[in-house]
Amino acid sequence: MKTIEVDDELYRYIASHTLHIGESASDILRRMLKVSAALPAQTTSAKPQAPVASVSAEPKPMVKGTRERVRAVRELLLSDEYAEQKKAVNRFMLVLSTLYSLDAAAFVEATESLHGRTRVYFATDERTLLKSGNQTKPKAVPGTPYWVITNTNTGRKCSMIEHIMQSMQFPAELIEKVCGTI
Repeated sequence: MKTIEVDDELYRYIASHTLHIGESASDILRRMLKVSAALPAQTTSAKPQAPVASVSAEPKPMVKGTRERVRAVRELLLSDEYAEQKKAVNRFMLVLSTLYSLDAAAFVEATESLHGRTRVYFATDERTLLKSGNQTKPKAVPGTPYWVITNTNTGRKCSMIEHIMQSMQFPAELIEKVCGTI
């Protein structure tokens, strides 16, 4: 398999044509360019062709709106606003804000069970978070009625995002990608 570089705008365009979770960029481009997986053998090449990965015959059932939610998170990761954030806490806040905007009810359900041994991570007011620790550094999650503690390491922030996204039934590959960018 070969690797090519494309600019952000082209990547967004390709990603916007995703039909199902887990579809590779190669599959998308093949469909868009109407190129089948069985390419004719090239007589000038002595090298054997690498096998093309096949798409799973049994796709996972999609939750209503999953494709749109996946696309929105991918667009966030590719956005200039996200790329400009130099601090993990700011990227963390943008992801939380986006997840809430995509499905507020699922976000609320996911955060209700999310807490540490002695700390509450999410609350609808700053005071509740301050009660669970002196150095919690609560911040309001933009566009939501929620506050979150921010005095945690990046690993804990990723764990919180992972828990919320799993609860909201995002695909594992996307969860891993989001956590890798925080």
